[in-house]
Amino acid sequence: MSERGLKVLYNDEIKHDQWEKLLSNNPYATPFQTPEFYDLFNAVKNLSAVAIAVVESESIKALAVITLQKEPGIKGFFSRRAIIYGGPIFLENNVNSLKILLNEINAYFKNKVIYIETRNFFDYSQYKFITTVSGWNYEPYLNFHLCLTGLSKESLFSVFNNDVRRRIKNSISEGATYTECNSEDELKEVYTILTELYKTKVKHPLPQIDFFKAFYNSGLMKVFVVKHHENIIGGAFCPYDKNGIYTFYYCDRRDYHKRISPTHLSILAAMEFGINQGIPKFDFMGAGKPGIPYSIRDFKKQFGGEELEQGRFIKVLNPILFKLGKIGLKILSTLH
Repeated sequence: MSERGLKVLYNDEIKHDQWEKLLSNNPYATPFQTPEFYDLFNAVKNLSAVAIAVVESESIKALAVITLQKEPGIKGFFSRRAIIYGGPIFLENNVNSLKILLNEINAYFKNKVIYIETRNFFDYSQYKFITTVSGWNYEPYLNFHLCLTGLSKESLFSVFNNDVRRRIKNSISEGATYTECNSEDELKEVYTILTELYKTKVKHPLPQIDFFKAFYNSGLMKVFVVKHHENIIGGAFCPYDKNGIYTFYYCDRRDYHKRISPTHLSILAAMEFGINQGIPKFDFMGAGKPGIPYSIRDFKKQFGGEELEQGRFIKVLNPILFKLGKIGLKILSTLH
């Protein structure tokens, strides 16, 4: 496809040097839109991703890494979806390229998935008119960002509320420690805790451990480990780049100790890493829909970040399966 000198490239057609050039100093850049993330997602069994770029004169004007996801078994038929973590990247002086990119995504995935969704980490509100023209709907969705610039390990505590400070102090006084992951064995232990949490409480799909290993080995993600008497009791998986660090997943061993809060320590570890690396932003990666009570939002709010509405854009390609899928997956989840 081409329009006034613009053309669309896919996957290996996209030159990595131009891809990296687009990412450098782009306000919408995240680890989830890098060539490395595209490669690792395609390297893991049962996962795949598509990269689409709008190019003019060998220069990329807009790009998205779109991940294809579905649940195993019968759930897969009703859960085929395409997710764009963070949202698309584009040059703000060439918004026409964004429209072309969205239309190309629509066409490519028309008969492949039930819906497409961008999970925005930035404010795209001024471009809503473009997404609307392309047939996407906007859904309000909240998030928290904590500005790390100017904070130190000591002053970080001042932004937390009293409950968070108390939990962290109690945890440390009981001998709990936190550090970066030092091996795949430690990563595996944290993943085991995460798996148990998702199986018993969250009841949402979780990528296989190979995905987390590949992410960790790519250098795009840090894993933080919480220990007590050398036993791993929690941790966090946090992708990062020079612009931000993201709480992708975090977990703790349920009801381990009434005075130890592993999740709080894993988040603290990630924040301290960001401060030490000069990373300006800590991104909590979502806090639910406004106006609807959400305990996770209440939890994240305690860490002192700014509440933002960054929203999500959704393109439903198969309305009937979309509605049936919501009902079916809810029933299957309840039965599970």
